[in-house]
Amino acid sequence: MKAEFDYVIAGAGSAGCVLARRLSDAGHQVLLLEVGPSDQSWIIRMPAGLRSAFKPTSKYNWWYYTEAQKHLDNRQIQQPRGRVLGGSSSINGMTWLRGHPLDYDGWQAAGASGWSWADCAPYFKKIESSAIGGSHRGDQGPIRAQRQEHLSPLNAAFLQAGQQAGFTLTDDVNGYCQEGVSRFEMSVRDGIRNSAAYGYLHALGEHPNLTIWLGCEVQQINLEGRQATGFRVTRQNRVIEVRARRESIVSCGVFGSAQLLMLSGIGPADHLREHGIATKVDLPGVGENLQDHLECHIQIETKEPVSLNKELQPHRMLWAGMQWFGFKKGVAAVNQCHVGAFLNSSPGTPHPDIQFHFFPVFFDKHWIPLSTTYGYRIGVGPMRPTSRGNVRLRSAKVSDPLRIDPNYMASEEDWRVMREAMRLGIAFSEQAAFKRYNYREDTPGKHIRSGKALDAFIREDAASAYHPCGTCKMGSDDDPMAVLDSQLRVRGIQGLRVIDASVFPNVPSANINAATIMLAEKASDLVLGRPALQPEALPYHSQLTSGAAHKASA
Repeated sequence: MKAEFDYVIAGAGSAGCVLARRLSDAGHQVLLLEVGPSDQSWIIRMPAGLRSAFKPTSKYNWWYYTEAQKHLDNRQIQQPRGRVLGGSSSINGMTWLRGHPLDYDGWQAAGASGWSWADCAPYFKKIESSAIGGSHRGDQGPIRAQRQEHLSPLNAAFLQAGQQAGFTLTDDVNGYCQEGVSRFEMSVRDGIRNSAAYGYLHALGEHPNLTIWLGCEVQQINLEGRQATGFRVTRQNRVIEVRARRESIVSCGVFGSAQLLMLSGIGPADHLREHGIATKVDLPGVGENLQDHLECHIQIETKEPVSLNKELQPHRMLWAGMQWFGFKKGVAAVNQCHVGAFLNSSPGTPHPDIQFHFFPVFFDKHWIPLSTTYGYRIGVGPMRPTSRGNVRLRSAKVSDPLRIDPNYMASEEDWRVMREAMRLGIAFSEQAAFKRYNYREDTPGKHIRSGKALDAFIREDAASAYHPCGTCKMGSDDDPMAVLDSQLRVRGIQGLRVIDASVFPNVPSANINAATIMLAEKASDLVLGRPALQPEALPYHSQLTSGAAHKASA
């Protein structure tokens, strides 16, 4: 069978949904392809239902695993990714963070011309609808960013403990100042997860120019010489050749996009030959530059029933369900991470390189909340890891899992920052604000504070914060590892772009979903040949511009 559209987008994740809406709004016939199912289930829509998608049996999750990590006791690390309309924005923790302006200036310095902070700032404003206000924020965008203003006792204690440890309370980590302790925003609108699919597809209504095929597996990019013509897909047990009259766009995510390029003969020639794949374009950077945020966990048990674990009691779960299904209100209508921190690992750090996620929940080792134990967890880790990994094909079959090797903790710098992150996190937990709640230190344990014992704990406990990116990076013409130019066009191929988190030259210093949606919004103007939004050189705080103190008192 054959089909033809103006634009064909492979992957309906955070980026693909944005592109589908903007290109179809511009009057073009667009086909959006997604291998996963619809996102209409309550498991996806209910903010508190996110853990239901974090099961190996979930149909909404690819549930990848890394190769054995030699610096982490040879453990395989979980790499969940969304396999559903909306991609990972449909299963993530909904923490809405931009990163720091210097991250995007760093993209430009790395060869991504036109992607500086001033270039990206107006698109961050365009995508969001935040109640915070001010010159740094948007208030009319498809993604609602809201704070939990009424904090639980443990969340309030975290903010107070951070100040007692010597850090400032910042009003808006997505505004002028990222550094300090702060309330975090969540991508939730009216009690419903505000995924890219919800914000850009459902909330804006159906569009006659947009066709969405679910349960559709993309087999390869079709090429006529050096011209991309579309995709070969399987749908309902039929092979369909889908032709793109204008452009083919790959938005399959950090793992899927690199895989699809390599299966289509675009990638490192030596590796492709290993699997009998004819090389169409030798691009050694495909699959390289893999980066991710790693975090360790400080967990404290408390005897007081002040954590969210109490909500797992049957009668309270019933009440939470009634409130959400009936009115989209109550504890099920919000996520679980309402506060956190961005800190510097040393006085000379130009902008925060450590992030804390605070959860007023006591978890087992698989992130499953326990109904019989109360407590809280602080996830801590480096934001700008220097370790780099890669993804490689296991075979020439699209159905075979990739070999994912983030190469976690391969550098001494990453160890230095992780040790400091642990020290600061423990210092937070030992402040007076937490004294009444602290009954037992579950991890790392009172006997573990430094030296070999702390390093052993890091190797045993460290896990992904679920922010992998960078495997098809954009960059300058003289960078042999740049897969794309700054227009996100695949080098050596006409009519083909990659648009998703795989294109990031460097991981932003925060959760990456907002950056991915921003990138797709900006990329839609590139694809359509429209002038970019007027750059805004919004001011920001960093150690380069002011002398904020670095403090940590245990």
